[in-house]
Amino acid sequence: MAKTLKEHILFALDSLEEAAFKKFRRSLNDAEVQAGYDKIPRGKLEKADTMDVADLIVNYYLLEYGLSLTLQVLERINQKDVAEHLRKAAGADRVAGSTAPPQNPSSGVAGTTASDKHFVDKHREAIISRCTLVEPILDRLFSLEFLTEEQYDLVRAMTTTQNKMRELYKFMHGWGEAGKEAFYRALREQNGPLVRDLGGQ
Repeated sequence: MAKTLKEHILFALDSLEEAAFKKFRRSLNDAEVQAGYDKIPRGKLEKADTMDVADLIVNYYLLEYGLSLTLQVLERINQKDVAEHLRKAAGADRVAGSTAPPQNPSSGVAGTTASDKHFVDKHREAIISRCTLVEPILDRLFSLEFLTEEQYDLVRAMTTTQNKMRELYKFMHGWGEAGKEAFYRALREQNGPLVRDLGGQ
């Protein structure tokens, strides 16, 4: 059975010797992260084992960006062999998806508009206020590993549909175009009239 990205990250961390793992934790805490993400607090990393660190990476940075950041830190601490193994094991397409620039309008991505702004970004307010079927969207995104189990449960625990969508949008920030497109397709399947009303395909 194929491993999840989190399992690949954990395997890479387990491959490090103790001194290298300590160096990884320090370097991870010192790394500059993309706008919209918070650094993992130093206190959470100081005594964390490999499983704890893998959990923290996914919880703070999601799967795709978490994988990309893990690779950057491994290379920074001169663990290039481990980084290369992780890159190959996780799949070059998943790694590329975490850092690839937005696709242009001629790329054929269904949710991309002529202004290069994705449908789900352009219509954020309307989607939050008018989307009625959220759980099936969450199920799809969870099955595609864009949501962790903790994030899935957190969104489902929100008391209103609008609050669920607002929380989902927070997590979507780090998914890149692939994640937005997955969300758009799930939205279209479950809330087709809304998508058509907003001018979607």
